[in-house]
Amino acid sequence: MRKLNYLLAALACCVLCSFPVRADVIMEPMDSFYEEHSEECSYVGRAFTANGPDGKVFLYKSPELPEVVDTWENGYEVYIQFTYEDRDGVLWGVYDDYSGTVGWMPMDYMELIYDSISFQEDHAEEITYQTGTLGGTYQGEAVFLWKYPGSEEYEPVQEEAGLPDYNRVYEDGEGHRWGLVNYYFGYRNVWICIDAPAADYGQLYPDGAPQTEIRPADSDSDARNGTDRIVPKADKGVMGLAIILVLSVAVATAVLLLVLRKRGVSEKKED
Repeated sequence: MRKLNYLLAALACCVLCSFPVRADVIMEPMDSFYEEHSEECSYVGRAFTANGPDGKVFLYKSPELPEVVDTWENGYEVYIQFTYEDRDGVLWGVYDDYSGTVGWMPMDYMELIYDSISFQEDHAEEITYQTGTLGGTYQGEAVFLWKYPGSEEYEPVQEEAGLPDYNRVYEDGEGHRWGLVNYYFGYRNVWICIDAPAADYGQLYPDGAPQTEIRPADSDSDARNGTDRIVPKADKGVMGLAIILVLSVAVATAVLLLVLRKRGVSEKKED
């Protein structure tokens, strides 16, 4: 039964990592540290590439346990679900492939892959609030949902139940109007070309998409190139409590043994 659960979770993770993002529920990692600190974690749900010192990123057991569970070469793409900030202000991301590998890595060593949210942040002043729905002429016809306007990542969908609604509009350099679709039958945060929803990249941009300024990913060269790699640090408060508990048990055990020993000696004298 446990293996079946892992298999189902792994399939769900594959769906999450594909474009466009399709999920009606948020998958949570199967991790004891996350379960203990879930209320302190923030949902991310975005894709990143590894970019650590010496060309590697280490995946640790937890933000407080420096046991390496996996190693990624720089450029490896993963989907980060949640992040946790420790007492030193270090942001940790959790990764779970739902097939046995789960761990945490410093987000300083991860680079965000440009996506729809990045596009919205970069073009906030050019995006207007406007609601609408595709015309009925496209009912039952295959239309394309895009990662963001001008992206070469898009996917055809064909639904009989209804056409996508959009609530924001952006116009690109070629004059094409794009609508932001928050949700459509499992697709989240994707775009559709309002003027030609059934047109693919080659039809929309026969000479290539107009140049769109893409904000470079935030980077911390000191964090990546510094001599000291970021590693998990045990919670001193928890360690102190654990030490106190161990000492308490040791003292209680010693007292109990001493009492039993005295009782044994006393019983021998009586005999």
